[in-house]
Amino acid sequence: MEILISAVGTTDPISNNRDAALLHIARTYRPEQIVLVYSEEMLVKKDLVEKALCSIEGYHPKVVIESIILKNDEVYLFDKMYEVMGQIIEKYSGTDHQLILNLSSGTPQIISALFALNRINDYNTQAIQVATPNKSANRKYVPLSSEDEQKLFDENEDNQKDYEDRTIKDEAEKFNQSLIKRHLRNLISSYDYLAAEELVTRKEYNKLLSKKKLSRLRDLLNDFVKVFKTQAILKDIQGYSLTEVEKKALNYFLMIEVLKERGQVADVLIKSKSYVEFIIEEKIKKDYPELIKYDGTFPKLNEEYKDFEAILDFIDLEFKKAKGIKDEKERIYSPQSTLNLLSYENILSYYQVSPELLKSIKLINSLNGERNKVAHGLSEIDSKLVNSKKLQQTIDTLRFILQDTFEIDDNYFSCYQTLNNEMLDLLRQ
Repeated sequence: MEILISAVGTTDPISNNRDAALLHIARTYRPEQIVLVYSEEMLVKKDLVEKALCSIEGYHPKVVIESIILKNDEVYLFDKMYEVMGQIIEKYSGTDHQLILNLSSGTPQIISALFALNRINDYNTQAIQVATPNKSANRKYVPLSSEDEQKLFDENEDNQKDYEDRTIKDEAEKFNQSLIKRHLRNLISSYDYLAAEELVTRKEYNKLLSKKKLSRLRDLLNDFVKVFKTQAILKDIQGYSLTEVEKKALNYFLMIEVLKERGQVADVLIKSKSYVEFIIEEKIKKDYPELIKYDGTFPKLNEEYKDFEAILDFIDLEFKKAKGIKDEKERIYSPQSTLNLLSYENILSYYQVSPELLKSIKLINSLNGERNKVAHGLSEIDSKLVNSKKLQQTIDTLRFILQDTFEIDDNYFSCYQTLNNEMLDLLRQ
């Protein structure tokens, strides 16, 4: 059923020898039911409006007077009109109902409320405006005598079969799409790829962009979602002229960088140590082949390596210093211990690698206490120890360690941001 919901304005039902908005929409769309919303002031027009609606030849709608009467001192309050008109629309909305909203009758606040309700809420509506014949503003209503009322009908130029249709449908689609695009840009700018993907894959947004551009946007978002869900390597990075290990390392670094931008401090702390362990392990494997052996997936010192005893003694000495153990000649550090970032730092210290690299590893190790509290103790992060400056220093350190180990050109590090900008540009079109 088509239902017209309309406030009654000062120019309704007939003005300047032509239909005013309410009557003109009824004449053109002929809804089966008309719901009239009166203000206290406009109630005086009740009989006249119904008589005008019944004057349309061959048309006999069901006219309902809405029980909510708008108060004269509230029709100029947008928030109140938004609330009240929303309640009325909700009352008449239903799966089998097509609502028509009159956007030309009533106070500007009533019209604005209907306009907003039509565009924001998911009702089955179409909103109609009616152009005035003389483009003039509304005037205060003055009650008419019976003779004047009859004269209105007799002189109404729209009361004929070949009248001029002045209705203008409010096409909310472009506006809604503009809002959706803006929301998507905000999500992508804040790196919330999952929320953006869930939104852009909805069927109702199949016409948000051209088929080709929408497909590209969905592919990019899907790729990013896989990265953060499964640590998959971004497709663009997979095409780079890098080794598989370098691609993996670059992708993981960029992922941590995004987590920092999102403000996910705990994730940055937890992943940073694991990341540096991976990088340094690869460096040791590259620079000192066969120094590391594996017990399943666990890295251990290789007893057959030429420097095994010397390295083991060095790690043991550093271990005792860290524990404050003195005058202990027996080894405490087991040769079967699983290697970690601290033991990797000791190995590189033994080989006297660059001071800059050792300093960088120490910085990551210095976060280990806070990391363990977060990862294992479910503790709150101490913002004094891990602030925004410290996080940025951590990111810079991770990049230095990565580029010190692998010769990855600076241009590769803009990959994520380049794709982010591409998505933003798609949504500006």
